[in-house]
Amino acid sequence: MDDYPDVNLYVETNTKENTALNRKVGADSNVLLKNDDAILPIKKTNKIKKIAVIGKDSMPAKFCSDLGCADGTLPLGWGSGTTDFKYIVDPLSAISKRAKKEDIEVVSYGKDDAKGGAEAAKDADLAIVFVQADSGEEYITVEGNKGDRQSLDLWHDGNELIDAVASANKNTIVVIHAPGPVNVPFLDKVKGIVFAGMPGQESGNAITDVLFGDVNPSGHLPYTWAPREDYPTDVKYDAALQGGGEEKTQYDYDEGLFVGYRWFDKKGIEPTFAFGYGLSYTTFEYSDLKVEMKEDGLHVSVTVTNTGSVAGAAVPMIFLSFPDVVKDYPSRLFKGFDKMMLEAGESKTTKIFIDNHDLSYFDVESMKFVKPEEGEYTVFAGSNARDLPLKVNVSANAGETGEAGEDNNESDAEEDIGDLPENDDVKEVDEDSNDEEAETEAAEEEESSNETEKNTTEVKKPVKTRTIRKCIIKKKN
Repeated sequence: MDDYPDVNLYVETNTKENTALNRKVGADSNVLLKNDDAILPIKKTNKIKKIAVIGKDSMPAKFCSDLGCADGTLPLGWGSGTTDFKYIVDPLSAISKRAKKEDIEVVSYGKDDAKGGAEAAKDADLAIVFVQADSGEEYITVEGNKGDRQSLDLWHDGNELIDAVASANKNTIVVIHAPGPVNVPFLDKVKGIVFAGMPGQESGNAITDVLFGDVNPSGHLPYTWAPREDYPTDVKYDAALQGGGEEKTQYDYDEGLFVGYRWFDKKGIEPTFAFGYGLSYTTFEYSDLKVEMKEDGLHVSVTVTNTGSVAGAAVPMIFLSFPDVVKDYPSRLFKGFDKMMLEAGESKTTKIFIDNHDLSYFDVESMKFVKPEEGEYTVFAGSNARDLPLKVNVSANAGETGEAGEDNNESDAEEDIGDLPENDDVKEVDEDSNDEEAETEAAEEEESSNETEKNTTEVKKPVKTRTIRKCIIKKKN
């Protein structure tokens, strides 16, 4: 270690540049889960003259060792990996400061009492309820939670607080600080929900930037959000290991490869919010999905258009279905994404590369990764695991291209995504064919394809009991 460079452990990090970066990362990480009636962003022109900020999570945070407490706003979980913040901007202070610029009055109730929250909200034009759930490392127990959360419910009777406020004010927004999904029994009772995660020391400024529209939210969920009972596995608490220590408990993950969104696809379960879900203050349209299989992997391009009235960041995502020769495999796998800032009305095309390793599966017989040499991949493009309006098939062989036809540019909605056939045989039929015609036409096409090879062929839609859109496959000479 003689040649190891000197490390200065006392660098001043509390700079203007770092503060601005922390604020930007916090704002960009906010996930807009619901925005009925365009309740957000907050604008005085929307007749918002008085805001009620409610909940202890909106208040200044209490500093404690390794953040082993949940008192005030929640910037981070607890444990040895936490940091000692030099400051934490609370939401109430930041909202009050920003609202003053709009000449909007702010009233607050910094407790989690349902009755008091409802009283504070009843005369406001808009109520914002801040709630939380926390987790951390096993060596600290916080409010009965030894590391992992014991449930997916909000802490401090958050559900009751939200229900009371929503009953008193029809324009209620919920901001959630938590490490992951929580139960949302209030989903249909409020107009807006923002998942703020654990945003760090600029927490208050970050959420305020999004609430007032200074930043257009562009965060997307990195997991599937659903009730606890819908997930494939659960945390098991061993009564014999209350004290922790060196003993370990072995858990069997019987779901195999079908974790996260893959499980929900396999079981046909509709999640509360899909993997990759996240709204914006603008709208986006996806088109012109093109793919080309080359020797080094799959080259994908897709065009995104901002169809709304304000600038925003789109996050196109690429999912892949493997050829039918791969058995007992997830129906779709997330393979790539990009983030692109678009002005209102602007279109951009992004290119996403999927290398040969990501086009391979692990074969348990040969104990190695194998790329299929026959059959077709199906490439999907869209904004989340349940909103994939574009798709195209491409041969596993290098040298072939595919592109989505015009009919493929409209959304299938979630119904068409959740029940794609996994390894079933499918018939190829025209858009208007019935089931009886399908068998005859499929047989005729198979016989005809053996006699004639074309440079460009129209691939008819695979159908089991429903319609899937057309795409074009072009073969290179």
